[in-house]
Amino acid sequence: MKNVEEMKGKMYTLIDEVRNLAATAEKEDRALSAEEREKKDKMMDSIRDMEKDITAEEEMQRVEAQRAKSPDADPEKSAHEWKSLGEFVKTALTNPNDKRLANREVEGRQANQSMGDGAQGGFLVPEQFSDQLLTVSPDEAIVRPRATVFESGDSDFKIPALQYSGNNMFAGAEVTWIDEGNTKPQTDIQFKQITLQPYEVAGHVRVTDKLLRNAPVIEQIVSTQLRRALIDAEEEVFLTNSGNVANAPNPIIGDAATITIGRDTDNEVQYEDVINMFSRFRGQRAVWIVNRGVIPQLMGMKDDGDVMVWQPNAREGNPGTLLGYPVLYSDNSPSLGSTGDVVLADLSYYLIRDGIGVAIAASPHVEFTNNITYIKAFKTVDGKPWLSGPLPTDPTSSPFVELEAF
Repeated sequence: MKNVEEMKGKMYTLIDEVRNLAATAEKEDRALSAEEREKKDKMMDSIRDMEKDITAEEEMQRVEAQRAKSPDADPEKSAHEWKSLGEFVKTALTNPNDKRLANREVEGRQANQSMGDGAQGGFLVPEQFSDQLLTVSPDEAIVRPRATVFESGDSDFKIPALQYSGNNMFAGAEVTWIDEGNTKPQTDIQFKQITLQPYEVAGHVRVTDKLLRNAPVIEQIVSTQLRRALIDAEEEVFLTNSGNVANAPNPIIGDAATITIGRDTDNEVQYEDVINMFSRFRGQRAVWIVNRGVIPQLMGMKDDGDVMVWQPNAREGNPGTLLGYPVLYSDNSPSLGSTGDVVLADLSYYLIRDGIGVAIAASPHVEFTNNITYIKAFKTVDGKPWLSGPLPTDPTSSPFVELEAF
């Protein structure tokens, strides 16, 4: 049996090398050389291969552990007996004692709890179906497809925070050039850690008992309505958490790592505002995230030479770029004039950790007399900016910059 933690350690070391390669070029204000690009591509290929090996090893160890716990029940063999997601959901909701559901109960709890019991119970969706529920494309969300996402796990996950220590970045690591044959200097590295602890997010929908027996329709409800509701819920919390939910990921807007730029004019976005934001930004793969109410402001924006700054291609539906970075619209962004109605961010510096896969539960108790059943889909996830605060450059900079209310 392979040591998964050692495999991960080697992969993270390679990731650090890729980051350092890009940081060196950025510090020297230049693009990567042909040799550096080739080196980076080779390292990225190795990282992808390592990630696949780690995922495969974790899956094998999980199945072996479940088989050892219950030799007569092979969850993977049972899972492949499902013909469709709809068949699995229908069975999980209407026949929770089906032997194929063995070992799929969430933490061994019963699935027939009432909605008032909170997150307890439910059955984990088999892996061959959960991928279609968990995969989020750039067209469906802004943050997750561009963030750094770590493998699933329902326990705490710690990673060194990116920060400055003196004049050095990368969690306080000291870097020294050493002559051949000289002794490597010792250093006592002090670093802060970011803890990712997956929190639960759940969505539910009301269906008739008759509809509950229709597997294709139930599959459509779970894979569209509930899936999209979960995507939107986590997107809102990743960006702003306007509801101030306590047990939830840390939003980008208002975070300690996000730099806030003063607005020039109340309820407006001026060219000077975006220039000031751009000057304090530090990153490589940036996007502008704006409320739709900001669009008219951008389309009328002119630079000091009275030239239109941003004019998207209406014929092709191209959102266009602003100072070289794409402009993306989010219905979760604060309204025009509020702090965060315009955000400039390199979302690769936002960390996401998924917990358990998607689980399904049902309750017929709330509206029993009306023959109505509540279907609930839930998962666990956490997210945080990778930095513990802005980078103390001159002036301070960050991969996250927001425009402040006037």
